Amino acid sequence: MRAIDDYRQAFDRLQASWDTLTLLGQLSGNATEMSGTRSAFEELTASLLGHLAKETRDKALTDLRIKAQNAIDVLVRNLFERTADIGFLAADTDIREMLEASPSAEARAAIEQRFRDYVAKYSVYSDIVLVDRQADIRARLAPHEAKTARHAVIDEALHSSGAYVEHYGVLDFVSDEKALVYAWRVEDASRRPLGVLVLVFRLADEMAGIFRKLLMDHDWTVLACVSPEGDVVAGSCPIQLPAGLKLSPTALQRRDPIIRLGGRQYLAMACSSTGYQGYMGPGWLGLGLIPLDAAFDQDGGELSKGIGEDLLAAVTSQAGLFSAELRAVSRQAAAIQGDLNRSVWNGSIRQAGSTAANAAFSKILLWEISSAGRKTQAVCDASIGDLHRTVVAAIMEKCRSRAAFAIDVMDRNLYERANDCRWWALNATFARVLASPTPEGNRACSDILATINALYTVYSNLILFDAQGVVIAVSQPSQAHLVGTTLDAEWVARTLTLRSGQHYGVSAFEPTPLYDDAATLVYTAAVQAPSGGRVLGGIAIVFDSTPQFAAILADSLPTDEDGAALAGAFAVLVGSDGRVISSSDPRFAIGSESPLPVDAAALERDGDLACIRTYEGRHMAVGAALSKGYREYKTSDGHRADVVAICAVPLGEVAADAGAKTAAGGEGRGTLAAHKPADGVEAFEVATFHIGRHWLGVRARDVVEAVDIVGLKPSARKAGDGLLAGYKLHQGQPVPVLRLARLLGIPDASSEEQQIVIVRAAGLTLGLVVDSLGLIPEIAVSDLRPLRDITAKADVPALGVVATRDARGAPAGMLMVLDVDRLGARLQGEGGQGALIQAAE
Repeated sequence: MRAIDDYRQAFDRLQASWDTLTLLGQLSGNATEMSGTRSAFEELTASLLGHLAKETRDKALTDLRIKAQNAIDVLVRNLFERTADIGFLAADTDIREMLEASPSAEARAAIEQRFRDYVAKYSVYSDIVLVDRQADIRARLAPHEAKTARHAVIDEALHSSGAYVEHYGVLDFVSDEKALVYAWRVEDASRRPLGVLVLVFRLADEMAGIFRKLLMDHDWTVLACVSPEGDVVAGSCPIQLPAGLKLSPTALQRRDPIIRLGGRQYLAMACSSTGYQGYMGPGWLGLGLIPLDAAFDQDGGELSKGIGEDLLAAVTSQAGLFSAELRAVSRQAAAIQGDLNRSVWNGSIRQAGSTAANAAFSKILLWEISSAGRKTQAVCDASIGDLHRTVVAAIMEKCRSRAAFAIDVMDRNLYERANDCRWWALNATFARVLASPTPEGNRACSDILATINALYTVYSNLILFDAQGVVIAVSQPSQAHLVGTTLDAEWVARTLTLRSGQHYGVSAFEPTPLYDDAATLVYTAAVQAPSGGRVLGGIAIVFDSTPQFAAILADSLPTDEDGAALAGAFAVLVGSDGRVISSSDPRFAIGSESPLPVDAAALERDGDLACIRTYEGRHMAVGAALSKGYREYKTSDGHRADVVAICAVPLGEVAADAGAKTAAGGEGRGTLAAHKPADGVEAFEVATFHIGRHWLGVRARDVVEAVDIVGLKPSARKAGDGLLAGYKLHQGQPVPVLRLARLLGIPDASSEEQQIVIVRAAGLTLGLVVDSLGLIPEIAVSDLRPLRDITAKADVPALGVVATRDARGAPAGMLMVLDVDRLGARLQGEGGQGALIQAAE
């Protein structure tokens, strides 16, 4: 982890400075003892480096997990469709009739042409093999010398009680290499087996496409699909993870994220499929590997550059994004620095006005100690800030990845719908019945549609209609009232003009009575006469879009390491009109405007989007991806639909005033710290502090010391119109503590660094609540401008103001020097210190 090594070196250099300053402090009798602070920073930096290493490792593993999980989940969703395909195709009328008839060259040529028609639509198959009960191959798509198929998968398909047989291995009648096949028996009208149909899935081709979408250019990650036994089924790199490579099964059990392979160490992550509609796939795992020497060099890049300080401040407070230990480190560093600043400040107060020979040296030493503390905290803050930026960039990338996953799964899903309608339109029974309709024929068509719909649960209804748009059959008995009615939707006439089995129609995403007046997509294809190509009618498949799209989005939500969706995360699908198609959040109803508008044209031009947006007063990490199609669907079939998937995760509240934060030693620090009045010039030292954005101070001779605000007891009664914050025990005596901000009419910023400055004023000992401590510069009396020269207000308890300039001599703000005697006199007028203490108690 090179970045952490850089921070370790920086901390080592600072630790050396602490060693020197501690020694000098011990040599100087008046300097503040630094050994405790030195030890505290030493422990803090060790803890910080440990947390940084853990967070860096976890980020790399999370990135691997996302890619490996996406790879296996996309594959399983694809294979789920194959389990339905084999069931329908095995029930195809033409295939059944061929097996029932005597073998002939003409019949074989006809059925093999049908196989070619099928694969022209479903290009995921490399071969289709039809085997009769005697194990003779009656027809097939791809040339092969085998004449028979005597394999256990054939027997299993003939006798299994399931709905399909899935097999991965070497099948001698398919290939000498391992193949993934789906098989099922072909039955006659009496449900007696006639033979077996085998679909050979193009696994290597499909995995190459999945890996290509998940791995960007210059990505060191290697992805693979592996068996639980460690056999590589397919890999993204034929050199590092070739198919057939044997890995140790223990490397897949997450006991150790480091594995050795080919003489190289890799960070590894293996993921099981989350399944799809109860289907878990062949049991394979998604595996992600990245060389250990490159695993931690991949940062947020361009994404992290746009993450500002206000966003980081908002993000840091989010418990779900960062560990409690890491958030505590930042607070611990600030607390140590706060204690150090107070110690140095008090040490400087003790030196104020001293004429001792070593007083000047002690002052310089004290401020060097303070400077070392600031540098140490700055490195702590920088390292944590860099990590926060990296984590936020990782969340942005996660949103982009999940949006790309959602749109890819949607495209793949709709690819199947466009194919289904075209294939089912080729069913010989449909053509015969539409050519010569009879009540028995209509019922037969309804039975076929019902069988199909039972296999393909993604449809709410399948409808067969004639050339006049009259419904002939439906798949759902509850929709039987549609039979005999005429469909008048725009897509009906368009379907009847289709002149090729390769063309299909699809409706707009809009409400339809065929889906209880909800919005959905209807895919259609023309049913043509066996000869002549005359259109006899069409088939319409009503996509069950509401649950199907909702399931896609639910599976696409960005998650934590335990797989739980990140708090407040949501995902939406948005159409080209900017309206919601589906949403994981009930706030965004279907048909409403997108909560986060995205320009589809920009996505098409620039690629997937990852950015920070503001929504409802919160910073949001947003990822968006445009529909790109899948295989032929929306890439070469003429169909276009600019659907955008958007994933968003809240990062934190937008601060009402991001610039209200105070910083110790703010305005004018450089000028006053560097400037010292000439010898012989009347001067005095000012102990300065900050309240909100205002720089204030009192004469150092009037200050006792600064103390921690912890232990402040609230007042039981109101006093001084809310000016009394309470009392603080100091040297055994209760001291009234005032809200100086209210007295001066300054907005109270309530900084986490608040301190109490104890002062002596007109016979009283008072405490003043301040946000942070500043410098203790020496100021010439002549530089102090009376307040009457600036304002007509006579009730402001101040001696005057000191104008400051920056290094170029330009005005750089003012320091207001308060008059503690006037403060005390005003408070004595309200009853003196005794009354104040009584009010505090």
